Amino acid sequence: MDAVEDIKTRLDIADIVGEYLPLKPAGSGSFKANCPFHQEKTPSFYVNRPRQSWHCFGCNIGGDLISFVQKIEGLEFMEALEHLAQKAGVQLPSYNPETQSLKKRLQEVNDYAARLMQQVLINDADAAIARQYVQKRGIDDLTSDLWRLGYAPHDWQRLEKKFYEKGFTADELIKAGLASPSDRGQGMYFRFKDRLMFPICDAMGHVVGFTGRILTADKVAKYVNTPETLLYKKGAVLYGLDKAKGDIKRDDLAIIVEGNMDALTSHQFQVANVVASSGTALTQDQLNLLKRYTNNIAIAFDMDPAGLIATLRGLDLARQMDFSIKVIRYDQSLAKDPDELIRKNVGLWKEAVRQAKPIMDWIYVQAFNQFPPSTPEGKRQIAQFVLNECRYLPNPVERDAWIAKLARDLDIAPDALRQAMASASNQPAVANKRPIIQISQTKSQPLVAEHSQLTNETELEALWLAVVLAKPEFFHELDVEWAYLPHANLYKLLVDGYNSAIPNQTNEAKSLFNNAAQLPNLEGELKQLVDFLAILADSEFQDQSTEALKRELIVIEERLNGLTLVRRQQQLEQQMREAERLGDVERIKALLAQFNNLR
Repeated sequence: MDAVEDIKTRLDIADIVGEYLPLKPAGSGSFKANCPFHQEKTPSFYVNRPRQSWHCFGCNIGGDLISFVQKIEGLEFMEALEHLAQKAGVQLPSYNPETQSLKKRLQEVNDYAARLMQQVLINDADAAIARQYVQKRGIDDLTSDLWRLGYAPHDWQRLEKKFYEKGFTADELIKAGLASPSDRGQGMYFRFKDRLMFPICDAMGHVVGFTGRILTADKVAKYVNTPETLLYKKGAVLYGLDKAKGDIKRDDLAIIVEGNMDALTSHQFQVANVVASSGTALTQDQLNLLKRYTNNIAIAFDMDPAGLIATLRGLDLARQMDFSIKVIRYDQSLAKDPDELIRKNVGLWKEAVRQAKPIMDWIYVQAFNQFPPSTPEGKRQIAQFVLNECRYLPNPVERDAWIAKLARDLDIAPDALRQAMASASNQPAVANKRPIIQISQTKSQPLVAEHSQLTNETELEALWLAVVLAKPEFFHELDVEWAYLPHANLYKLLVDGYNSAIPNQTNEAKSLFNNAAQLPNLEGELKQLVDFLAILADSEFQDQSTEALKRELIVIEERLNGLTLVRRQQQLEQQMREAERLGDVERIKALLAQFNNLR
């Protein structure tokens, strides 16, 4: 058994996907969830445990547990394999470090840098100022170790030597963002000196960059970050997510703070579903990361005018992605940020989290704080501020209640506000372009096929095969012309199994291919097809009784037979036209007889 198969044998796809998504049972051995790869309100993402596969019928993608980890974590195949190998306890074959991807190499550079600077903080005499600062801020040894805090000394030469001894090059140090080329054209200078270092990790725990805090009164930047590199994109990471994601999923809530210390301190005091945006407005990439674990976020940001604008810009994106949003408020006369509040009284922080207000309440208060309600221009600005948020309220009763409240507080007519909101909301709707298959007169079944070349006929074929694989006792031979070659190949395989005798078993489909994985020659494209059909059966037919499913099968077969008849008639008509062109009377008679027999 090779390493890939060994990993797949030891790990269960439902367990792996379940680390990212809340899975709900959906049929025999299947689970469903909202797809993490596109926005949706109705689950179309399915995981099939017997087939160890997944498929989304909304965005037409699927695969195995390795492809899922690749896609959700943005990893290359080997990176996903290494991650899963660690979980499975599988030793991958060794390979030459010189052939590793640059991304992997830079991860190793950053990881080694974090280890070196962590040891400097613990042991180096020059790091005394950093150790005093850490102690003053109340960071205990366990937290410091968990978050890998370090110190970048003024004298980098000895660390530089260690990098070279480890086999890293100056070019790799520059590409990792630890150093920059010298302005003089030769050598390089190190970006971080005399700073307390906060390693920044991606969601998988790989060190992708650093934040360095100055500890002296020098007139230099208080914080220095790794520049944009192959690994580090400031708007695509959230500080602490690698440590918080399990608690976020468990609590179904992500608390977002601004500063690294806010997140670190909250974790130390046992409120661990917290991440930091590092002072930036929330970006699409950051929200996509959070969407893997929860649809609920609570914001604890600085609400000065500049902070308010940045916060609203990020929250607009979050609302468009259907996040449920709350705002955490606390008495800022007690503390300027969550870090200070937690150190004074962690109970106040926990209570502030519990008392977080829905964003609509917060928006309303902010509008009246920002603009004067006594002037016509102020009324317009308040109305615009509040109505923009009202547009995101799905419940019309709640929406109208806020409009009525705003009208009373501004002393204007509610109809004027409704008219203003209607004008702002007058955007054309995007039609749902997913193909629909009419299975019966009383039910329409949405189906997005796995292959872009599929037509309605091949979609019907897929449904028929899905039914008989789910209910093998329904299998019987069909006299149809299959439009899609893989379907025809699978059908032939099923027919061969149906017509083959198995010792001590009845010659029934149920006993012959009750487990499609045991079909002979099932590999490559056919294996992927059976994986897809197993998930399709669960997604389309999980709630149907045996009798209802049998009726569905009859309707599908009638349509397939009708389409086959039309195709055969068209073929005979074409042949008759060719016979007429050649003047072949006998051929025409024979073809006409075949045509009449088709009716």
